[in-house]
Amino acid sequence: MRHPGKSCGIRAPILGLLAMIGIILLSETIGLAQRSNQKERGIEGFRKLRWGTSVEEATRIYPDLYFEKYVMIDNKKEPWKVYVRKAEHGEIENVPFDSIEYWFKGGRFYQVRAVLQSRFGPRTLVTQAENDYNKVRQRLKNRYGNPSDQKVEYVTEFLVAVKEATWVVDRSAITIRYEGIGKADEDELTLTMKERGN
Repeated sequence: MRHPGKSCGIRAPILGLLAMIGIILLSETIGLAQRSNQKERGIEGFRKLRWGTSVEEATRIYPDLYFEKYVMIDNKKEPWKVYVRKAEHGEIENVPFDSIEYWFKGGRFYQVRAVLQSRFGPRTLVTQAENDYNKVRQRLKNRYGNPSDQKVEYVTEFLVAVKEATWVVDRSAITIRYEGIGKADEDELTLTMKERGN
């Protein structure tokens, strides 16, 4: 003779186990979808400035934005105008950069360039710039996948001269570059984010 209470007692733990498996699979699927959406998400500019923003609009958005210098890339083309902010929060990807420049061409914003410099010491194995290059590279890789272009050049078997990686994300390109051989025992990390084609 069967006892109805026993079959219900067995079914309850099985149903609970199946429900837990279902929740785990659902949360993994949602996490995967969020990660793939993050990788596909485009970059339309830097912070509050979208690519193509005029100088006038940029100075309304950031009243502390001021002209610093001209930069000639090509003698046949007009120079870029480089602006900086007096009250800039110099952190990008949790890395404190020494300077952040906003580059305008034809009166429009198309590029940002951040620079961090550090020094070699007598017992330095990895400098701040090289360590931060590795941190930023890993964060960008987590967000956008493997870089579309990368290179590493060595001076000796143990000393890196240049490391560079570029990600192409929709209309934008992000390049990080570490230069290990500099003047006065300095090395440098630069991060450049720009609209593609400019």
